[in-house]
Amino acid sequence: MCGFAGRFHPSTLAPAEAWCRRADKLLWHRGPDSGGAFRDGRCELVHRRLALIDLSPTGHQPLANEDGTVLIVYNGEVYNHPELRQELVARGHRFRGSSDTEALVHLYEEAGPAMVERLRGIFAFAIYDQRRGRLLLARDRFGVKPLFWARHGDEWVFASEMKAILALPGFRPELDRQACFDYLGLSYVPEPATGFANIHALPAGSTLRIDGDGHRFAQYFHAKAHPDGSETVTDVADRVSAALLDATHRQSVADVPVAALLSGGIDSSLVVAAHARATRTTTTTFNVRFPEFDETERAVAVANHYATKHNTIDLGHRELTSEGIIALMRHFDQPFADTSLVPMYWVSQAVRERGIVCTLSGDGGDEAFGGYPNFWRLNRLVQLMGLPGWSRRLLAATARRVTPFAPDIGRPVQKAVQLAEIGRGRPASLLAGLIKYLSDAERDALIEADAWAGLAPTWRLFDGAPDGDRGLRSLESFSERLTDVHFAVSLPSQMLRKVDMMSMRASIEVRVPMLDERVVAHGLSITHGLKTDGRRGKLVLRTLADRWLPPTVASGRKQGFNIPIDVMVPPGFHDLLHDLLLSDGARTTGILNRPLMTSWLAAFKNPGRGEHLSTISRWGLYQRVFAALALEQWLRDHSLTW
Repeated sequence: MCGFAGRFHPSTLAPAEAWCRRADKLLWHRGPDSGGAFRDGRCELVHRRLALIDLSPTGHQPLANEDGTVLIVYNGEVYNHPELRQELVARGHRFRGSSDTEALVHLYEEAGPAMVERLRGIFAFAIYDQRRGRLLLARDRFGVKPLFWARHGDEWVFASEMKAILALPGFRPELDRQACFDYLGLSYVPEPATGFANIHALPAGSTLRIDGDGHRFAQYFHAKAHPDGSETVTDVADRVSAALLDATHRQSVADVPVAALLSGGIDSSLVVAAHARATRTTTTTFNVRFPEFDETERAVAVANHYATKHNTIDLGHRELTSEGIIALMRHFDQPFADTSLVPMYWVSQAVRERGIVCTLSGDGGDEAFGGYPNFWRLNRLVQLMGLPGWSRRLLAATARRVTPFAPDIGRPVQKAVQLAEIGRGRPASLLAGLIKYLSDAERDALIEADAWAGLAPTWRLFDGAPDGDRGLRSLESFSERLTDVHFAVSLPSQMLRKVDMMSMRASIEVRVPMLDERVVAHGLSITHGLKTDGRRGKLVLRTLADRWLPPTVASGRKQGFNIPIDVMVPPGFHDLLHDLLLSDGARTTGILNRPLMTSWLAAFKNPGRGEHLSTISRWGLYQRVFAALALEQWLRDHSLTW
């Protein structure tokens, strides 16, 4: 919806005259409709607005209470604001407009920092309380909306995107080696780390309160699986149906048209179905296709079923340039190598070109309801862990012999046996191996030994239970922990980060009904057996799909949003890769194994020859290349050295 930035000092804020204008310019894409600023002796606030609710000047930010002593800058949507408004009016508060932002100001006056527990929606905000000399930063439960903060001397600086913090005069970014080490295994930096040692992400579901007495972090929500074995798939589907209809209806409220991204997969199709059923109105839908990826047939089937105004966007017609790829990577302000960022930006840009600024998407269904392949792979891994050691060794040896002739069979079996062996000794490493794109051995081969000396292993991020790995042996316990770490690690740091940065770069808002608090609560309560049957995931959502969607969609296989980047990049891109990664001036020299990088770049340049395919999949190969590229470009941009 918007973007904001600010500075705060509990007593006296130092002057930084040019920073306000610079931050406003850097965040313009997040809110091209209007801008606003505020400054007094302790706080400075900057806001850019993408107007979706209350398009009048009464929705302008920074927005204040009646006497101007409490001000807010805010990014997001609070979907229960009509109920909150009614309650606040009854308590004597006066509203000037109809925006949800104004409800937050008055709710703060009533409840203080505890206000966040009353909010249902996606949000990040900063509230400045002049009377108390207090700043409150807050972020929504699942981390849909971003918020970063840093200390600059005794001053606190914060922003929706790190580029506004980096623009502060005198601020010198510092390298976080641990975060970059983790990044090379994951392809994203896990929050609250950012890659910079002196900039941090405010964790999802948390607040930061700052005043003259110091500062205090508080976590008001933590997503945790709590399966209830008494429920049937039909029972849960009934409740999810009601919750999704309510969530989609609330998230369809705006003073501008609300469209939907329709991939043809189950999650986005259910959101479109819920919109039609809950609002009884016609929506505009969009799907994309590009070389080797085309779900148009299923998307059109859903669009026809619900009589939407459908648009198919052919991304193959858009020119992918070297400069364009680098510009998208730079926009993240940190190393980020999920190559689906490219089609995410392209579809957002195409939607904006058609005059749409607000869309619904199906993001979040995989995490809550077991949609990722790693959920059903758990079934086989736990079985492998229970086999005698000689059986696993025999299976691994057979897979090695098969791999040169059938890599799509042999390679996954080898990885499964390796994970099972690791899982027997350290179960958290098994979960890490399911989510990371590089195994520990592969990452250690990529990174020079001196570069990672003294750094902690990445598997620690997946060891979230108070008692460590104790008790993490059964299929159910593995599934619970896998759900927990998806919400804690990959969802905010990868999926939602990508969607926010690429959609807001195109100045559109993406709303996520699948991440409504009540919908997610149902997903967190289901057992592993209601997530997957060992072959498919999302059994609850598939049950709902059987009721709402055409059969070809309801029974469809999950398909990742993978762009065939190796065949779409221009010829000059390979020269750029060589110049950045293998030149004498490369900042990753001494960090990354140069002979290995040389062989990867050669294979990436000639994807049809099949080099490395016995050990690395085609998709895995260009994921590795892009991870190295993103790190190198980021280190150069910020003059950082390992």
